[in-house]
Amino acid sequence: MTLGLGLDIALIALIAAAALGGVMLNARLKKLARAQVELKSALDTFAEAAAKADEALKRIESAGVIKGAELQAAAGRAQKLATDLSVMTAAGERVATRIEDALREVRAVGAKRQDRRAA
Repeated sequence: MTLGLGLDIALIALIAAAALGGVMLNARLKKLARAQVELKSALDTFAEAAAKADEALKRIESAGVIKGAELQAAAGRAQKLATDLSVMTAAGERVATRIEDALREVRAVGAKRQDRRAA
């Protein structure tokens, strides 16, 4: 065997090793490409979910503002009713006091009349 044949065999071995390395690299690149497609799909799903969540938060915020205004209005009406009730209670107490005073006077007059009749 000559030196040329030995070099040819070495060259063939190197080419075979390079081809095997290329095949292995190609398999890894295909696997990476599949993973990239899956990642893109997952990111698209995440983006859709984030958009839906953002819309839901905006609706919740809007509803909260509306309910807050409604509660504020209801609180204002309740405060006005409480004030009106307080005024009516005070007026009722004054009327009750006047009725009691008048009743005492009527009883006193009635007692005097009975004393005169008895005498």
